[in-house]
Amino acid sequence: MKFKSFFKGFAAALMAVVAVAACTPQAETPDTLSVQPSAALSFKAQGNADVTLTVTTTAEKWEYTAPEWVVASVSGETLVVNVADNAGKARVGRISFTAGTAHPVNINVHQEALVVDNTPVETVAATLNNEAESDFFQITSGSVEGAVSISIAEAVEEDVVFTLALDPRYVEEYSFITGDTYSAVPEQAVTFASTEVTIAAGQTESEVVAVTVDGSVLGFGEGYLVPIIASVKSGAADFAIDAKRVNYVVMKANPRTTKQVVYLEVNDCNPLNVLEYNLEDGTPFFDAVILFAANINYDSVNDVVYLHNNPNVQALLDESEVYLQPLRKKGIKVYLGLLGNHDAAGLAQLSAYGAKEWAKEVAEAVRTYKLDGVNLDDEYSGAPDLNNPWFDSHSAYAASRLCYELKMAMKEACYWPTDVSVFEWGAIYNLPEYTDENGVTHTQSEFLDWSCANYFGYSSPYGDLTYANCCAASVQLNYGDEIYGLQRAIDYGFGWIMWFAFDPSGTGGINNNRAHSMRQFETTATTLYGKSMAQPEYVYNKLGEGKYDPTPHAIN
Repeated sequence: MKFKSFFKGFAAALMAVVAVAACTPQAETPDTLSVQPSAALSFKAQGNADVTLTVTTTAEKWEYTAPEWVVASVSGETLVVNVADNAGKARVGRISFTAGTAHPVNINVHQEALVVDNTPVETVAATLNNEAESDFFQITSGSVEGAVSISIAEAVEEDVVFTLALDPRYVEEYSFITGDTYSAVPEQAVTFASTEVTIAAGQTESEVVAVTVDGSVLGFGEGYLVPIIASVKSGAADFAIDAKRVNYVVMKANPRTTKQVVYLEVNDCNPLNVLEYNLEDGTPFFDAVILFAANINYDSVNDVVYLHNNPNVQALLDESEVYLQPLRKKGIKVYLGLLGNHDAAGLAQLSAYGAKEWAKEVAEAVRTYKLDGVNLDDEYSGAPDLNNPWFDSHSAYAASRLCYELKMAMKEACYWPTDVSVFEWGAIYNLPEYTDENGVTHTQSEFLDWSCANYFGYSSPYGDLTYANCCAASVQLNYGDEIYGLQRAIDYGFGWIMWFAFDPSGTGGINNNRAHSMRQFETTATTLYGKSMAQPEYVYNKLGEGKYDPTPHAIN
């Protein structure tokens, strides 16, 4: 993302840093800790066999904590685990292992509820059905509407009456089942068109009931679960455990036309700084953050393309709840930047096989760390070996293919919307349509959400993209660049403004550029939104490689 003259200077500086690093004493190696098996433990309500967990660590000793209903005992380097009999509702919890300086390991534990079969002999099976087109809704303003109905396996001679309600207690269990974290939707936000549903005698289907969720009481960026449960009020019907629920997930997004995205050099800048930059009405100035950058790497020994995170990227991902989720809960999307790393792997030179396989790994990272998508920058890659099944010729078509596979893999892995965006450089420029292995052609809007050009330029629509998918300006704050193109954004309806290398703390390798940046943000806010910027009060520091400070420090 830098001019050639700048890159040469950067390369020289990098060699100097490497030389100094070679003479610097290495920090003490942290302890390691692993637990096998690492998968979640599931137990029945009663009569369970013991499960043995094997603990491996380089520390002198290890310890564990567990809920009181988990029965565990240490035997050498193993922990023997069982659960007390459960006479109530399902239980979820976790066993936490610690050892010296190693990163803690958590094993989730789930125990089923005790189910007593009191099903009357003469009942028919009932099912609560989702009548909406999806079970996920993203809302920018107003309300969103779902719909449910109830059906029975066969008609009966008398009316069957059902009730509909929310079951907020189910949120914890559902979060455990899916492996994601949800908040219970505020009950006052949900309205049923009717809480009572009747299937008339001789019929098998009820009417459809609208379920309205009011977005005005929801916070930005959070996944709210709407856990709907049906029960039989009267009549000869009954629900199986998995047939009485419909669950919707609702997220709220910022509705403004031209959004702000900042590439954060995470080797230098603490992402929490973004939280300090708001309009006078409290709306975040930034709509999205790109963690710049993770890498696409090739392991020639094991012949595999893999996702590589340097210590700074990995530290932020490992502590996503501390450094990234606070941004998302304020409505700011967090994208993982993807960048070449001076080897044969590249974002525009993967084969059909390579693109599909690597996309799965990236999508799993997006799901695991609860991110909103990825941004591709086709720089710093070597020449591919065309005899290797992982690689293909470097081309815009190969880039389209990877964008498509990333879009599909993230859609499969994540319950929330995810985006694919690009920096227009290398072969990632004016991407063509992509035809998949089944001969189906996919237009650009199916795999690309937005793009931005290099500094002092702007991106333009192509294919079926519009100005809403383009950046009106790309500003390098560390160079002291001034904002431009704001009237162009207004006239044409551009979707984005891009900012690069913002760091108000000056605790990394970038000098404090807070004052200059604030002038650019103020001009942008007043021109595009008719609002001034609120003055930031705090900065968040970077402490060293792989270390960030979550403590706010007052601006001097």
